[in-house]
Parts: sequence; structure tokens; C-alpha cells
Amino acid sequence: MKTPVILSKLKRNFDLNDFFPAVIMPAAALLLYCGSFSYLSSRYLLTGVNYHFADRFGKIVLVATIAACLLFGALLARNKPARLRFKAFPERFKPGDLFLLLLPLTPALQYVLSNRKILSLEDSLLVLTLVALFSGLYMFLVPALLGRLAPKRLMIAVGLAFSHTIVNMAALSRQFAWFEKGALWIQASFFFAVLLAAWLSNKYRAERLLHLFIAANFIVVGVFQLVSQPVAEVAQSSSFEGNALLPLVEGKTPASTPNVYLLVYDSYVSNETMLAYGIDNGAQEQYLAAQGFVLYPQTYSIGAATIPTMSRVLNASSEYYGNERRAASGDGVTQKIFKELGYETYGVFWSDYFFRGYEDSYDYSYPDKIVPAYVQLLKAVFLGEFRFDMEDVGFSKTTREQFIEAKQGIFEELPKQRVFLFMQTNFPGHSQNSGACLPDETELFEARLKDANIEMRADVDLIIENDPGAVVIIAGDHGPYLTKNCFETTNDISEISRLDIQDRHGSFLAIRWPTGDYEKYDDITVLQDVFPAVFAYLYRDAAILDAKIEPVITAPYATSGAAVNNGIIVGGIDDGEQLFLFEK
Repeated sequence: MKTPVILSKLKRNFDLNDFFPAVIMPAAALLLYCGSFSYLSSRYLLTGVNYHFADRFGKIVLVATIAACLLFGALLARNKPARLRFKAFPERFKPGDLFLLLLPLTPALQYVLSNRKILSLEDSLLVLTLVALFSGLYMFLVPALLGRLAPKRLMIAVGLAFSHTIVNMAALSRQFAWFEKGALWIQASFFFAVLLAAWLSNKYRAERLLHLFIAANFIVVGVFQLVSQPVAEVAQSSSFEGNALLPLVEGKTPASTPNVYLLVYDSYVSNETMLAYGIDNGAQEQYLAAQGFVLYPQTYSIGAATIPTMSRVLNASSEYYGNERRAASGDGVTQKIFKELGYETYGVFWSDYFFRGYEDSYDYSYPDKIVPAYVQLLKAVFLGEFRFDMEDVGFSKTTREQFIEAKQGIFEELPKQRVFLFMQTNFPGHSQNSGACLPDETELFEARLKDANIEMRADVDLIIENDPGAVVIIAGDHGPYLTKNCFETTNDISEISRLDIQDRHGSFLAIRWPTGDYEKYDDITVLQDVFPAVFAYLYRDAAILDAKIEPVITAPYATSGAAVNNGIIVGGIDDGEQLFLFEK
């Protein structure tokens, strides 16, 4: 069929006066939305899922807009100019249109309620307000500026579809296990589904029905989120009632008071696990042994993430005694004991992650600038994914180089007596937590491991040089999540292997004891036994080891229910067998 025939049929079935306001203007507005968002994302955020959606979708819209303009020109050339009249669209916004804001606010409400442990009421309201302003920009401000050039109902629908797609992207990323880039056809389908629903409700005079549905969905989602993820209100006090370690040291005088360094390298595991990945980290362990460290290669953690692990390590307990960040942020059982012995406490971290939602209680801490929790949440919303490296997304970040320089300066300047220092770095770090492994996930971890080993050697050399009589603890808090889906497993428990458990609950532990009589006190099964052993050594009192916790993983959510009890696997392929096969 020749082109003139196509144009002739279009002319008979389409009013040329509708083409510019109903096709070109909405397409141009959407192009502006995509272009401005992708530009700002590339400037101020990581290039995440939302950036790639706006960038790729914008290119498609650009081509479509150009094609529409060419078609409009061709149709215009075949019609008499006198027949072309731009219509006026004097529609006004209605108060009921504000109900539409609840659609993009629904996923924002989910995010807020899921993170209410670290968000204050003011933070939560601020997040919802800023998301409403972001959505209102596209839904109301731009259509208002365009005035009479385009139908407001259609422009509102375009703005609603775009803003809701952007705000809801983090939920889509978690559902489809996206990392950095999602499936454009799913994203575009989601956009057009919202656009079509909004446009049809206007066409068939069903706006009130749509508003009612959106409002009801907002309420139902909020209630479901509150019911499904309740947050127990625990009184925050100085009480550590029931803690086994405190009464064992109360009123006693330690035999020695060396400085104590706890150096934690995120997601660092023993060489048995490393070898299962195809990585030989034996040279690093040999280096530590040569520096006088004793290795504990069969140690695991009852937690499978940083806060659940380290707060319990610092409490020498399976309990948090209130907020789960309490001990990690400086107000734990271990810090309490050290402070009563006249120690100064230091917390040195790559970011303010440990302080989020809880006050910093260290005598000295780094970094001293805390990024508000609502800022972190908004970063994730506009990035379009909750990912492992959120700390690296703009907004006054501390660079890795700055962190290393700062902590090495602290190591050099520390007073020689009575200091307890807890340092945690984010290397080698775990996999991205999308729920799907990257093709080169293990290779990326191995590259970060090399950097972590260099950092560890520099830390150890500096401390030994400046403080040779200190107790130095090198630890990994949990595994790097490199097996199965590289996240909390979704497999049946019958498919969970020894390596899958090591990969999540495995840890690393090496301790440099100042004297050779440590063997009476270093009875360590899980990482949470470290400070009962350290205090038993400082007091030269083996009875303090009675504070050791039950070495049981009671919440094996990361391994489909497969757990460990006193080093023995419970459930899964290797049920009843040792978690670690290598000799101590």
C-alpha cells in the first residue's frame, strides 16, 4: 500500500486538530520527564534501575515523538491550513485529583513502614511529603504550565504514570531481582497500564471510582505492612538484665589492661569457604599467623548480617537489649565493661550505618557527620533499588580513601593505655542483594578481597608497630552471599548445602594475644564468644567463659531454615554433619 493511501485513510478517521495536543504534547512532556530525570540521576546518584529506565525509555519516546512530528507535518501538508485550528483546553484541576497522589505514595508508604526501626515520625512524614512533591511536579505543575495547549486530564495521567513508575521501581526491582538495570518491557508495560487506567477512568467518567480504589489500596497496604512487620516497642534503658557476662566481671580487677582492637572486615570468611568459591586466601592467613595471630577457622555467627552479628558480639549475648543497633553504636555490654575499667571507646566506620536510628555512644567516633535516615531512603527510592552500596550514592559520602586515611591516623595517635576500638570496613563486602547473582559475582568479590587484604595488612602492621602489647582481633562478620541466589535463599531446605550455610553464617576470626597463656581462655565456638574469651584472658579467670552463649542459629532466614547447633548442621543436604570440615 502506498504512503498517500495510508495518509488518506488517516485523514478520514482522525481529526487533525487533535493530533498536536493529544499526541505530540504528551509525548514531548514525557520526553522532558525522562530526559530531566536521567540527567539528574547521572549527576547525583549511581546509574541505577531508574536511571536506565528513564534513559532507555526516553530514547524510545524521542523516536516516537519525532515520528509523530513527521506524521503531523505530512498530514498538515495534505490539508488546507484554514482547516487547522488549535483547540483550547480550559479544564481546571479538581480537589479530587489530589487522591491520585496516593498512588505513588502507596509504595513510598511501604518503604517507610519497612524501615520504621530507623526512621522517626518526622523522617517518615518528610519522605512522604517529598515523594508527594516529586509526583505533584509531574502530575500538576507541568500540566498547569502548559495551560491550554493540551488536555489536562491526559497530561495528569502521563505524569501519574511516570511518577508512580519511578517511585514503585524499587519494589519492582526486589520482585524481579534487578540490579542496576531492569527489564524495559516490564517497566514500560507498568507505565502504560497506569496511563491507560487513568485515561480510561476519565474517558468513561469513572474518576471517583478510581480515586476510591487508590485510597482504599493505600489504606490496605499500610495496614498490611503494619500487621505483617510489627515492631516491638522495647524500653530503651541502661539495663542489661539477664546478661551473663556482667556479673562474672563485677567487682573484680583485671590482671592486665592492654588496648583492645576489634577490626572487622565485612563478609570476610575462612579459607575453607574461600576455597569452595575457587579462591585461595591461604597466603593472607599465613601472613596473620606469622604476625602472631591465632586463627579460629571453624567460627560462625548466629547472625547472617552485620548488625545482628556485631551487636550480639558486643553484647556477648544473643540479645540486643532494646534497639538492635544499640551495642554496635557504642552502648553495649562490652563497651560498658571497658568504660568501667577506665578505657576510652572508639568507633571507626566507613559510614554512619551503625548509628542510623540510634545515638552514637562512643567516646570518639568516625565519621562524625551522620546522613539522616530519610535521605538514605529517598536515595533508594529515586535510585529504583535497595542495594548493598547505598553508602556510595552521593550526598556527602566519605570516600574509601578518606576512611582509610582517617583510621590509620587514629591508629598512630591512640593513647598507649586503656583504649577499646571497634573498626569495621565495608571490604571485601557481600554480593549485591537483588536476589540474583551477577555473572561475575565471585570475580568481583575476589577483586575486593585483594583490596581488603591490603587494607588488613596495613592496619595490622601499623597497630603492631605502635601498640605491640595490644589484643588485636581480626574478624569477618558474616559470609559474602555468593551461592544460590546471592541473597537470602528461596530454595527448599532440602537443597541447602554446607557451603550455602557457610556462605551466609560463616565468619572469620584471628586473635593476636599479647602473652602465651591465652590457651586457657580462648574457648570460642561462635563469633559472639569473642569477648567472654577476651575478658577471661584480661581477668585470667576461666570462669568468665560461662558467659558463652548457646551456639545455635535460631533465626535461619537466610538459609531456608537450615541452621547450625554447636557446629552441627541441622537440616539441608548435609544434615547432622559438621559445618566445617577443615581441622582447627
